[in-house]
Amino acid sequence: MPEIYRISHRRWLAATLAGLVSCVACAMPEASVPPTERTSAMTCSVDLYGDSIMHGGYGGNLRLDEPPAATLKRLRPKYTVRDLSLNGETAGQRARTFESERRTGRFVVIEHGINDSIQRLPVEAPLRQMIDIARREGREVILTGLSRQPLPIAGRSSADQTIRHLASALRVPFADWDAVKYSPNEMADVLHPSKQYSDRLVRSIVKVLDRLAPECA
Repeated sequence: MPEIYRISHRRWLAATLAGLVSCVACAMPEASVPPTERTSAMTCSVDLYGDSIMHGGYGGNLRLDEPPAATLKRLRPKYTVRDLSLNGETAGQRARTFESERRTGRFVVIEHGINDSIQRLPVEAPLRQMIDIARREGREVILTGLSRQPLPIAGRSSADQTIRHLASALRVPFADWDAVKYSPNEMADVLHPSKQYSDRLVRSIVKVLDRLAPECA
């Protein structure tokens, strides 16, 4: 075999072997990186949305000494609780800013409807919108029903039924506030619960959370 051919053949063989080694290296899977362990705060976390009843407001500018967010934290200390409720807010008002807001909770509790009823505003469409956004973020939504009052509020029962049916249709866990024990003597004013009644409403949320996340109880 001529010397020139032998040299060319060796170079071709060396290049071929180098290429094969390179291809094998490319085909080898990268070492798997173990997923970061979720912290307790991430796993047991909840963002609260709602009006003055979720906020613990009453009497215009007053607030319960221990509002619902603080009560939930006391009852379930493992939870990181963010209170995003606002006195006087409607579902429609919150829905307009909901997508642009930053959330951190595994769970998102939404309590709206009383102010919507009073102002004769639709409640289903904005709730649907917020549920869809939160779910796209990978969060579990919980809806609450509406609290009760000693004086009738026009549209309140209808709104409560709308929220109940929406929760059922979309398979959203539901805290049935309409079924919570209620006494007219346990009101801070004609619209807002006193501490005793407010605590029972919070406990109904806790009951749902315990079912969904027993590790956080």
